[in-house]
Amino acid sequence: MNIKPPSSSHVVLDPRLLGRPVHLLPRFADRLRGDLAERLHASMNRRYRAAFGVEHVDIRCLDAPGVAGRWLRHESAAGAIGFAIDRALLLGALHFRYGADVNGAPAASASPPARETSTEERLGAMLGLQMVNTLTDCIDAGQDGTAQERECRAVAPCAPPPANTWTIRARIAEATLGIVGDLWFALDDAWMARLLRHLGGTRERPRDPTGEDAGEPLARRVQLTLTGRLLRTDLPLGKVLDIQVGDVLPVSLGPTDVLVDDARLFKAVVAEHAGKLFLTSFEDAE
Repeated sequence: MNIKPPSSSHVVLDPRLLGRPVHLLPRFADRLRGDLAERLHASMNRRYRAAFGVEHVDIRCLDAPGVAGRWLRHESAAGAIGFAIDRALLLGALHFRYGADVNGAPAASASPPARETSTEERLGAMLGLQMVNTLTDCIDAGQDGTAQERECRAVAPCAPPPANTWTIRARIAEATLGIVGDLWFALDDAWMARLLRHLGGTRERPRDPTGEDAGEPLARRVQLTLTGRLLRTDLPLGKVLDIQVGDVLPVSLGPTDVLVDDARLFKAVVAEHAGKLFLTSFEDAE
């Protein structure tokens, strides 16, 4: 009889993700896939009769440094996002933009140039800016007053992202040339926090612990409105109907009911001092 050893596989919880809506990231990935597809259709497919499509988008935190290649850092007031594109995709875009015969030898079978040209670099920077802006628009979708914050104002070469960086990979395919490659986005902590905050919805900010009442006990911080019911008397309907202007109803103040939101909590005595009425001698209501 063969006895299988117990499985050692287990899920390791990342403390950085506890309490954060990471379970909603696949929903965002689906939305981003549609936005990237629209951008490619508008900038490449419709204009150059290409067939670029987005097969899938996935979001994960890197266990190791990101893929090697030419990375560009896009900076905005909201944070920084790195971008890289597989060279096969970039050469395919060049193939369409500069009038190559798409019925000729496909770019996938041709040997790419050994060195990047300045034309490649310019096109890569332009495509990167378009794709990053598409990503930031998707992150801030439905938010007000964030256009200036997410607008990228500086683009510069950078190293591949280190381990523990949140990355987004979009798998792109072009059917005419038979090209398959990836777009890569690397989000800094500020942009990742912004994404998760928007996914989780608007929440009330926690109370500032440095406030004046931070050290007060809960019983003193909670404010309640007390209502004193000074008088209640019962009259026959006929007498109420006979009341006229100037009539006087003889009454005397006794113990007063003290209410909180119409709930009778205490009895109190009404006292007068310097022309003002006060409640004193509180007792629990029965």
